[in-house]
Order: sequence, then C-alpha cells, then structure tokens
Amino acid sequence: MILAGDVGGTKTRLAICQLDNGRIIRQQTDTFISRDYSCLEEVVQDFINKYDVSVTKSCFGVPGPVVNGEAKATKLPWHFKEDRISNELNIPKVKLVNDLVATAAAVPHLMPEDLHVLYEGEQHSSSVENQSQNRNSSSGNGEDVIGVLAPGTGLGQAYVYTNAGQRHIMASEGGHADLAPTNEVEVKLFQYLKSKYDHVSYDRALSGPGLNGIYMFLKETGFAPESPELEKRLREEDPGTVITTTGKTGEYELCAEALNIFASILGAQAGNMVLNLLAIGGIYLGGGIPAGIYEKLADGITVDSYLKKGRLSYLVKKTPLYVILDDHTALLGAAYIASES
Repeated sequence: MILAGDVGGTKTRLAICQLDNGRIIRQQTDTFISRDYSCLEEVVQDFINKYDVSVTKSCFGVPGPVVNGEAKATKLPWHFKEDRISNELNIPKVKLVNDLVATAAAVPHLMPEDLHVLYEGEQHSSSVENQSQNRNSSSGNGEDVIGVLAPGTGLGQAYVYTNAGQRHIMASEGGHADLAPTNEVEVKLFQYLKSKYDHVSYDRALSGPGLNGIYMFLKETGFAPESPELEKRLREEDPGTVITTTGKTGEYELCAEALNIFASILGAQAGNMVLNLLAIGGIYLGGGIPAGIYEKLADGITVDSYLKKGRLSYLVKKTPLYVILDDHTALLGAAYIASES
C-alpha cells in the first residue's frame, strides 16, 4: 500500500492509496491538527493504527526545503528525516519532498473538472480538455514549463518542466522573495508590513496570516470602521475564513477590500512566475485559499494584475492561468511520487 502525506503548518492530511492502471486511487483519508502532535511520526502512527494497514511506500509533502532527505518545517516545530521515519514506522521506502513539489507532481494528472480557467492564454485553445493534453505532452519545448503557486498557511511555489521526454519538478522558495508593490496602496501596505517585520516577502501577504495582515493594515490606516459584529467574529473564529467568506459577498467593506488587494498581489506574483522561467505552459493556483475564492479571483482583478508586465506582457498574455479546485492535489502528487520510487 502507498501512504501519501500533505503536511502543513495548520493541518496534516494522510491517505492510503493504490495504483490502478497507471492512476492513483485514493482510499482512506484523514486530517489531523498539526500542532496537536510533536512530530510527523506520531501522526502517521495514529493513522496506521486506526486503519491497520501495512505500508510499503510513502511520500510526504512537507512545508520547507528538503535537502538530502531532511527538512525543517518553516511554520511548524517539526524536523523531518527520511531514515528516521522509515525506521520508527517500519516503512521500507520513505520520500520527503517540498509540499509544492507534491502539488506540482499531480498537475499533469488533473482532470478538466479539477480546474477553473481564469485566463485561457492567447495562443491556446479555449478547451480545458486541450489544456489537459498540453500538460501531458512531452515535446520538450517552452510550453512544457508550468508553474504552481499555492497560498495557504504560507506561500509555496514550484515548477514542472520537460526535458528529453521526461518530466522534472523544481522546488522553489520564491514565495519568500521580496514583495514588490505595484500601486500606491501596495506601497503603503509594504511600509505597514515593514514596520512589523525585518523582511517583507510575498509570503507576508499571500497566505492566511498575510490576508489577516492586509486586513489589519486597512483597519489601522482607517480605510473603513470595523463593526462590533465583525470584531467579535474575527476574535472567535478563524480570521482568514471570516475575511474570505465575507469578502466574497461584500458583507463588510474591510474584508472586501482586503480580498481585492490579496487578489491583485496574487495575480502579480503569478505573472512573475511566467517571466522567471518562461513558464508559458500555464500557471496553476493551488492551496486552500484560491479554491475557496475562485469566483472572486474570476472577477477581473487577478487577471488584470497578472497581465501587467510592461514590455514583456506579451509573454504572460500567451500563458493560461488556472485555479486548482481539488484540495487533495498534494496528496495525489505525493502518491504518484511514492509509486515511482
């Protein structure tokens, strides 16, 4: 049996999977609160005991760079080592990859119903089915380079490229690159964040905590008043969830504007990914946040920001932009990686 894992700063998902005629079939799946455990091994042991399964291969997407089979989570006090996990849990084959590498590994296997098209791209057919064929091609040209951008607890990035008929996934920590404001409001946001952090990256804006930071910037600079009802909800519920759900409906002016700014910065960074590696095969927005607000991202703000790249805008205009709707994509990708080990 294959064990796939998607480890996050907030939650950890595990799934038992099987390979059937070249496709991964996900079976039992559970979600755990990451901070309820001291390490990944404890989570996996609970999962294995619950379902009484024997695992032969496993892959875990983890939130941080993986070097020589070892990683430290960026927003979680966990230290991962392949050999330790293998020995303690009696799993013969254990693979650690960056969580966005796991997501990227699943992209070529996604079905049309797993995607929402934000922008079709000038040189591409409007058919999502044709885009799926493009993802599964292996001609080795520039169109085979795709990018994955995923805001969640943090901001992850990765690329997939084809060389000599073989797909390769390249991890990236570009989410921690310097935030580049594109308008006066974003300049003021940058200055606000700079007053709180030594380094202001895209991660500080394009994440769950980042969305809350944008909200606090608007509140503290007097964009609009915070109603007592909203203050109570933000205190008693998850702030990111409150901001996204009410921002979509326009229920609260502060939340709606925070979501507008988030959508604009997300589009800008997606366009940056096209230019960084000429990823004109497509940019895919993954993670929990885009899937939850894809209708908001389709209102034009994100795409407008995505396309504004000055003299090289024509490259971005060629490149389709998608939202990944399946929130189990990282598990799927981890299972495919494990199956190939």
